[in-house]
Amino acid sequence: MKNYQIQAVSAFEDNYIWLIHDDTQAIIIDPGSSQEVLDYLNGHQLIASAILVTHHHDDHTGGVRKILNVYKDCALYAHEEHGFKELSFVNLVDEGDEVGVIGLTFKVWRTAGHTDSHLSYVADIDQKTRVFCGDTLFSAGCGRVFTGTMAQLFESMRRFNEMDDGVIFYPAHEYTLSNLKFAQSVATDDAQPMIDQVTQAVKALRQAGKISLPVTLEHERKINVFLQACDAQKAKEFAAKHHLAQDTALSVFTWLREKKNNF
Repeated sequence: MKNYQIQAVSAFEDNYIWLIHDDTQAIIIDPGSSQEVLDYLNGHQLIASAILVTHHHDDHTGGVRKILNVYKDCALYAHEEHGFKELSFVNLVDEGDEVGVIGLTFKVWRTAGHTDSHLSYVADIDQKTRVFCGDTLFSAGCGRVFTGTMAQLFESMRRFNEMDDGVIFYPAHEYTLSNLKFAQSVATDDAQPMIDQVTQAVKALRQAGKISLPVTLEHERKINVFLQACDAQKAKEFAAKHHLAQDTALSVFTWLREKKNNF
C-alpha cells in the first residue's frame, strides 16, 4: 500500500494549494501560483503527475500553465468553463466523472454556487474520505456567490452536510478566524461556547505559524452557521433569534450569506 502525504503549500496572503504525493509523484489542486509549487516539488524530488482544478478564478488557476510547461507529462483535469478548453490535452470533467491518478480515485462533484462550474474532488486516502472543496466550504464559512446562485450554493453545502462525521475537508483559503468572528455575531446561543472555544484554539495555531485546516465535518457542524442553516429545525432557530420573516432553510442560508457579504 502506498503511503500518501497531503501538504498545504501557501500562496498569496491566504491561499492553500493542496499537494497529495507519494514518494515520487504529486497531484496539485488549484495552483493559483506556480513558484511555490515548483519549489516544493524540487525540494522533495517529486514529479507533478496531475493538476485538478476546482474553478476558474485566477488565484486557483494562475500557475497551471507554467507548471505544465515544466512537467510536460502532467495531466490536467478541469471543467470546460475553467479556461483550459483550448488545450488539446486537457481532461474535461464534471459531475459523476472519476479521475484516477497515482493510485487514487477522485469522484468529481459539481458543487456550484461560488461559481456555476465549481467542482470538488472526493477521494478515499488512508481509509478516510477527503474532500478538496476549493471555495465552496471554508472552515466556519462558505464561499461568496459570484457566477453561481444562492440556491446552488445551498444545495452544495447541504450535500456536504449529508456526508459522514469523519469526512475531512480541505478548503483553499485561511479564512477561519474571520468566519468565526461572523459566526459569533449570528450563531444560536447553544453554539456560542464551541465557537468561542474554537476561536481561541485557532488564534493559538495562527500565532504559532500553523494552519487551521483541514477540518472534519463533525467539527464544522458545531461551528459553521451555513451548514447549520441547512438543517430545517436549526434554520427555524436562526429565524426566531433574528426575527426573520421566513424560516425555510434556503431563506435563512441566503440571509446569512448576504449578511456575511457586508460583515
